[in-house]
Amino acid sequence: MVVEPRLAIAIPTYGQAEWTARHLRLMADVAQRLNVAIYVSDDTPDDSVERAVKEVAAELRTIHYRRNTPALGHDRNLLATLAWPREEYVWLLRSAMWAKPETLERLLAFLQGQDLVFVNSHSDDHRMIPSLSGDAARALLRDALWHQTLTGATIYHRRVIDWASARGAALPVYRNFPHLSVMMGYASTHPVTVGWFGERCVNTSYSGHSYWLARAIDVFVGDWSAVVTAFPAIVPASERKRVIGDHSRRMSLFDADTMMALRRSGQFTPASFRQDHFLDAMHLPRWKLHALLRVPPRVFGTYRKVQAWRRDHAAGRDRAR
Repeated sequence: MVVEPRLAIAIPTYGQAEWTARHLRLMADVAQRLNVAIYVSDDTPDDSVERAVKEVAAELRTIHYRRNTPALGHDRNLLATLAWPREEYVWLLRSAMWAKPETLERLLAFLQGQDLVFVNSHSDDHRMIPSLSGDAARALLRDALWHQTLTGATIYHRRVIDWASARGAALPVYRNFPHLSVMMGYASTHPVTVGWFGERCVNTSYSGHSYWLARAIDVFVGDWSAVVTAFPAIVPASERKRVIGDHSRRMSLFDADTMMALRRSGQFTPASFRQDHFLDAMHLPRWKLHALLRVPPRVFGTYRKVQAWRRDHAAGRDRAR
């Protein structure tokens, strides 16, 4: 008797054919053994990803592929990819990521009817929390929101996906964070159950250029604060400033180097201070941000080189002991 897959890994992709093929191969053996379905929804304008997936398909019988013509765009492709599988659970995973084969069996056993399961990618919280409900579930969602910005850190139960799909155009979708729109929208209107799988179970490949970093203020001030403030049942007014600031505090996103790079690109200017929630989203104090707007880039570069030399020198002394 053929057992239907219980978990689907759903991958919205744009380009990155080599990564996509590599990551699919890394998951192929365990996905076959555990009967995990894999779906790839491709927005790439050429056939590079399609060819790569077809090469892997010979090794992975549970793979499904489609090419979107015309392309859906980031937010629509993400939502369409989430809605595509019919399995009980859907793990939305970036094409730059892969599920660690050694953890997938434990993760499958962890899925016990929760609406949302948060899987640890880059948090220092290694607790295993099988299920929280009511206020405790909403508190976990609120406190983990900085981590759940990552496409790949959440597994969705079928009922959450069906709810979002049924709403169609009536579902409020916030730019660059459609997955947060789904989970926060559902948790705002339903008695949600949430689990936290604290063992790190995903790996990520990084490239030298980041779309998000190049537009960091647009994305992680404007778009981020918009989705955080849109769901007061999850993030009440008293918690907004903390939650908005959590992302940069936890990720050190808006550090001095990033702010200088954003200054050079024209993203960080004196007008930035007038943007709603700009200071809420920063983890550096106001005086330091003003100083970074005034210090000559050459002086800042020299300062950074001196700091790096001191770190390397100190590390050399420690190794010599």
